[in-house]
Amino acid sequence: MIRVTDGVFIARVSVRNVEEVIPYLGGNVQLVNTGCWKAVAFASILALRAFERGTNHAKTLGGELLLRLAGTLQIKDAIKQVGAKPGENFLVVFGSEDDARRILEELGLEELPLDDCPDEIAKTFFEKSALVEVL
Repeated sequence: MIRVTDGVFIARVSVRNVEEVIPYLGGNVQLVNTGCWKAVAFASILALRAFERGTNHAKTLGGELLLRLAGTLQIKDAIKQVGAKPGENFLVVFGSEDDARRILEELGLEELPLDDCPDEIAKTFFEKSALVEVL
């Protein structure tokens, strides 16, 4: 698990049964399915800033993260593109490290090591996340 900034923690996890995890998602907890942890970190920071400035499009940080990561304003489209799927996902917790560890344990998710994310791949996600600012 890594600390992205104050109040944002990301862990790469293995999810077997998405349906059991979905009820816990949306508020300050989100699972996203994408190949680059740097993109998740960037989108998380953008989501936090949007709430601080009052420019958020979603009602929750977890929802705003999905929109930013997918580069869309439609939550249903964002869920289709980057929502939790069986296999490897990223768990994002907006809160303390203790909260993040507790949630990881409560959900029974297996934590995996973070892989490197090449800058070229991350750049495309950065551009997509930034699109939500101008839409």
